[in-house]
Amino acid sequence: MTKQLLHIGLGFMCLLFLGSCLGIENEVKDWWLRSDKDELYGKYHFLDEKGINLYLPEEFEKTTISDYQKVLDSLLDKESYEFEVNRINHLYDMDGGFHLFFDKYSNSTCTVNSMDFMPLSKSEAQYLLGMIRLSHERNFDHDEYSIEKLSAKYNGNPDRYTFKSIYMISNEKLDNEFYSMVYIITVKGKTVMIQITSPYKGNLDPYITKINL
Repeated sequence: MTKQLLHIGLGFMCLLFLGSCLGIENEVKDWWLRSDKDELYGKYHFLDEKGINLYLPEEFEKTTISDYQKVLDSLLDKESYEFEVNRINHLYDMDGGFHLFFDKYSNSTCTVNSMDFMPLSKSEAQYLLGMIRLSHERNFDHDEYSIEKLSAKYNGNPDRYTFKSIYMISNEKLDNEFYSMVYIITVKGKTVMIQITSPYKGNLDPYITKINL
């Protein structure tokens, strides 16, 4: 299990302010403002290799790595482009299925990895949280960036293991911030990891709870 967690942890590198590289479009939609009580506007995406049905805000469209690279090339400088491409390639190379979604209105990215069954104990969840933090610290200079954990939750119900973390990475001098959100869910012998990088701290919990495994 530790080896599997270590492999997962290598994928927790962050997108460098993609949402701030261009102005957010005037017609931007606001999935990040919706509360648990609001009506959800989303759609299901069937990930057929594991029989997973994922529910995401309707703004997220499934894309290919090559098309995503074209978007990145138009938005990012060379260093940031290579950084994000390496992150995506690592996630793609992990065992199991890989799916990529992009919200062009807010420049938010969602990656989904379906993997071998992974029950997650409380101690393993704490270890994973530490790896996420360490990954962020390794990739951002503390003299320029502030890293703040906003949320960390774990539920070890035998029928459903869930893990969630939200980090905010900000640069006060540049007046920039973005959010790194991670969900890991295990139900019925299937495990899925969802990562969202966004300039907004969206409330994705209502969408994630509608996943069918």
